[in-house]
Amino acid sequence: METNRRITRSGVCLRVLLLAAFTVTITAQKPAPEVFTLTVPNGPILTRLNASVTLPCELSPLFNVEPLEVRWYRSENSNSPALLYKDHKIQEAPVDPRYRGRVSLTGGLERGNVSLTLERVTLEDRGEYVCHVSNERWYEKANVYLSMNVTGSAPVLSVASGGGGQVNVTCSSEGWSPQPKLTWRNKEGTEIKNEQVLFTSDSQGLLSVSSWLLYSPSDSDWLSCTISLSEEEKRESRVLPHKPGAWKEAFIVTLVLSLLLLCALSTVVCILLKHRDQIKLEQSKSETKKLFKVTENSQEKQPVKDGINLQDWRQVKGFQENITMNEKTAHSAIRVTQEGKTAQYINENMKSSDRRHPHVLANQSFESEQHYWEVKVRDETFAKAVGDCRKLSWYVGVARDNADRTSTVPVTAHYGFWILSYEEGKGFHVNTDPLTSEPVREDLSVVGVFLDCDKHSLSFYNVDTESHIYTFCNLVTSYSFCPVFSPGQHDLHPITILNEN
Repeated sequence: METNRRITRSGVCLRVLLLAAFTVTITAQKPAPEVFTLTVPNGPILTRLNASVTLPCELSPLFNVEPLEVRWYRSENSNSPALLYKDHKIQEAPVDPRYRGRVSLTGGLERGNVSLTLERVTLEDRGEYVCHVSNERWYEKANVYLSMNVTGSAPVLSVASGGGGQVNVTCSSEGWSPQPKLTWRNKEGTEIKNEQVLFTSDSQGLLSVSSWLLYSPSDSDWLSCTISLSEEEKRESRVLPHKPGAWKEAFIVTLVLSLLLLCALSTVVCILLKHRDQIKLEQSKSETKKLFKVTENSQEKQPVKDGINLQDWRQVKGFQENITMNEKTAHSAIRVTQEGKTAQYINENMKSSDRRHPHVLANQSFESEQHYWEVKVRDETFAKAVGDCRKLSWYVGVARDNADRTSTVPVTAHYGFWILSYEEGKGFHVNTDPLTSEPVREDLSVVGVFLDCDKHSLSFYNVDTESHIYTFCNLVTSYSFCPVFSPGQHDLHPITILNEN
């Protein structure tokens, strides 16, 4: 009985397999119809930069299209297709060289699917494509549009006087596709309606966006500017829009009141001194002059920047950190040694495929509090050893932790870099827009860098003379700051992070 059941089951399975094979054979041998149509999506196909994407195209009715000719081309360039399938194989010519090695037919020609897959998508790939299928008797074509989302740079915020107690806050960003949405919000997260938005396009078709807003500031209010394509693809920056020049007005009022009070006190002192003898009168006048001189000296010692006492370099030095370089972030031409403390330019190590700026980032990054470190940019001992005292170039500072380090992107504050640089023959500069030249002695050997995340400022010091060089203000970003170091190019002189005292 059990043997008969097994034989019966085996017979059933064999019949099913034979039926499936017979069905596939009939389908594969089904002749091509005299007339067919193409089915493509109604809307655009959305992708991202450097991703892979498939442009769907399918025949109706479904049949084996391997004997047919399949041609994919841009609507404006039919003579040089992106892909040409003919005589049962993909042809090497004539094809557009921009697509060579990046296109393939992945849908399954035997199933009537002629979809095109495009690898490593570039900005030039955006636009309309034509799916064209033909035989000796009939042809059909359909259009497929490829769109791309490109996220632009972080918004740059600036504040200027707007008159009437208001400030004019400007928000700008570039490198977006398609057109993004710009939104202003206050500290409660409430959207501030504003229709002053301007879009401009560059040579690659990427959009720049800018907006301006008149606002009545207070001491605690901050504004955010968000630019977005979607909830996941957005950039945001914030600013405290204090009225420009408000601290000057407060200082003038305080100074005038102090002078009036001083005059009143002096008058009272003079009346009292009339009843004293001449000796006591002269002594009192002398004491008054000394008191006035002390008052003037105390005013001279006020900090030149809010929250930063540039006169007290030793106080700034008290925030010194133990910074080390992250060798994984170094350009291929830069060698990091001495446990992450020294960087040196080695030309023979450079890879032609490395398109980054010649610098290295630190292992540490900061988003709050105060931090200080020192970099030795000129080493006399090394110079004597190699017989060359010249240091051709270098730069130090901080970078936003998500800053684009590609060499085609300028090392500027707009793209997330704040640096002090030196180049032989050109001197010292800070990377403002335009560049700001700084009168620093050529024999500067150690640079001090002080980052105050809470006050949004970055200061540079000449450690040799214990003097202040320059301070960046309004380093406003929603990202962390990372120290950046470049030994320059074309000379072997290293730069070294000095150990924490």
